[in-house]
Amino acid sequence: MPSRPEDDYGEVHNEDDPGDHDPLEWELDSVLNAAELPGDFVHYLAEQWRADEENKAISVHLPLDVALSQCPNAWIDAACRANRVILRGRMRQDRLAKIAALIVSLTDQKALTRSVIELPLHARAALRRILDRGGWTRLSELTRLFGGMKGDGWFWDEQPPRSSLGELRRRGLLYIGKTALTRSGAAGKRLFKVAVIPQDLRPLLRSIIDNAVVRQEEEQAITAKLATSTDLLRDAIECARNHYATLDWHPPIRLADVEPFLTSLSGQGYNPLLAWYAVDILINFIEHHLHEIQAPENLCAYHVSELATSFVDLQYMQRWSLEERRSLVEVVRHLYRHLYTVGRIPQESLEEIEDACTRITSGKRKLCPIHRPPPLGGELIFTRINPNTGEEERYTFNHQRLLMVWAGAFHQDWKTMLNVCNTVPSGQGKAALIHELIALDPGICDLIISQADEDDFDRAILWFYEERMLELSAW
Repeated sequence: MPSRPEDDYGEVHNEDDPGDHDPLEWELDSVLNAAELPGDFVHYLAEQWRADEENKAISVHLPLDVALSQCPNAWIDAACRANRVILRGRMRQDRLAKIAALIVSLTDQKALTRSVIELPLHARAALRRILDRGGWTRLSELTRLFGGMKGDGWFWDEQPPRSSLGELRRRGLLYIGKTALTRSGAAGKRLFKVAVIPQDLRPLLRSIIDNAVVRQEEEQAITAKLATSTDLLRDAIECARNHYATLDWHPPIRLADVEPFLTSLSGQGYNPLLAWYAVDILINFIEHHLHEIQAPENLCAYHVSELATSFVDLQYMQRWSLEERRSLVEVVRHLYRHLYTVGRIPQESLEEIEDACTRITSGKRKLCPIHRPPPLGGELIFTRINPNTGEEERYTFNHQRLLMVWAGAFHQDWKTMLNVCNTVPSGQGKAALIHELIALDPGICDLIISQADEDDFDRAILWFYEERMLELSAW
């Protein structure tokens, strides 16, 4: 490895004693000194190193001193500049002195207030969002709302990050890493990437952003459109395009539907980034119910209800407020108005969604749910591609009922259950479905009945012994 050149302060460091220099910085110097490499390769390395840093373990209760002690040197220097921390003499070479000075600055109410006020409004909105979540949140939620960090690089002391989250990070206000959680946010086994505000900064930052003067400045800026709708729209469309580019299926709500919808909504004064976040959730919901929603007009009133109630609670870790649920429903309403305007759905579909959104949001203290009609039996609840034949297999509510009867009344004895089929209504049809289930992998059987409760089992047993099997669908 070639000797390290003089640093920015004119001092030469012994190669065998790297001091406060990052190994990655040394590696880049070596690579650049060894050969002339194109700039895009250096950019690639910087992006890769930043991604590696973001994959390290982090605590959601992270204290500021620990957060700073784990930062690369380039990021410490960037935080000093961003927070106007002045270092003189040998303090400029002392990593511990820099961290100590940063802690003093970041915990000083006046200096921290100045740092927050100097934030771009998009970054300040992201800060407010994280504080509203208790000081930390899943990174995926933030990137949906405020954009990703692609291009922020590694050497923030030389090239400050340009993303909204990067603005928070270079000031030492936000840290990113992985932690083990459940979807409810409790400690778990699955790793999630999270964004964390140091715990000791949270009350200080909360008091600053809740200050009436700071809030008034934001409102005035929004009124004056200093936070330009053009930038928000560009970010929202970029997020949508990036999301669709990663999909391995074709949603019935197409990118060609989403882009003009976001443009139209932005022109009406709505935040297109927040609208895209809601559309993203709707697309995720449709993917989970693709056996029912093959086209935009297949979305029903009870789908919208399930989207804003059970689905967001099961699929998204954060606790959803009533206002957020209402906003999600309203975006669906606006989206379907747009789809009708451009001829993508018939009038009756729009009327159903309009009525559903009005009913769901009519409650003052909670949403008013719309329940599915009772199943008739032919409703599709599960599909799969058979790995041996390559053919699609479709399983209905009738299959689920028979599995519940097999487990609840016959103690998983198919032979006895088949014999009883000779004495029940539609016994021949029920027996035919039983033969399909016998050939299934037990894991698939468990999956089909996994959402059933005790009442479902009791109703299924009554249906098996006393009712005919229908193949019609109410959904």
